[in-house]
Amino acid sequence: MIARALTIVMLFVLTFLSCKREVANQQIIPIPNGDFEQWDNMPNLSTWQTNSCPACVPPYETYIVMKVTDAANGQFAAKFIYNNVYRSYATNKFAISLHPTSLTGYIKSSITSGDTAIIHIDLYSGNNIVDTGNFYETSSSVSYREINIPISQTATNVDSALIKIIGGKKQNTELSVDNLVFLKND
Repeated sequence: MIARALTIVMLFVLTFLSCKREVANQQIIPIPNGDFEQWDNMPNLSTWQTNSCPACVPPYETYIVMKVTDAANGQFAAKFIYNNVYRSYATNKFAISLHPTSLTGYIKSSITSGDTAIIHIDLYSGNNIVDTGNFYETSSSVSYREINIPISQTATNVDSALIKIIGGKKQNTELSVDNLVFLKND
């Protein structure tokens, strides 16, 4: 009886240690404002370039990359909506020193039938795109779920990354995004 209990405890410890080892071999590469916590007073998303214009007043909604308090982590997330005129998008290009294996984050969505929202990653060496990753959201989820977007591994040296988030192109499509980070597996 004691031997059986000791065996179970040893298996638990070994399993725990192997899980810890996998986490220890994974590096986090931060993304500037990847947590979507920084917005200006307009409110425009900081660090990212968007086609949203909260202050504009044409006869259609132009505040299409929205600051929302319904976040997976922290206080805010970014919600991408379709305004019946054009798709919402945001891009962020920044320097990196390591080649990430994947992009992870959290999304929540309401996707109209036949529509698609996209998260696209380009890795650069100089002015050349050397690796990419893509995520296509075609279904809805009422609560946040974690996504992991694999990035191709054809190059060894990278110096910058570009992330582009594109909302849908049909009425009532919404995509909320939060807590994006790159991961590098050793």
